[in-house]
Amino acid sequence: MNNKQELTDSAITQILENIDDSKLSEWEKEFVASVKIYWKKNKKLSDKQRKRLGELWEKQHSPKESK
Repeated sequence: MNNKQELTDSAITQILENIDDSKLSEWEKEFVASVKIYWKKNKKLSDKQRKRLGELWEKQHSPKESK
């Protein structure tokens, strides 16, 4: 998913269902848990929440740079 494009509702649902919590920092885990609850209740996120969620997803799914 490209952060330059706004995440669709279905993309947010996919990220929240498939993000690997074991690869997140404690703060990131708490953020994702909070966003999951809020998303389930409201189906709405702020622009900053959408951006951060997209960044976390990209961080887990972008190829590592090899040197």
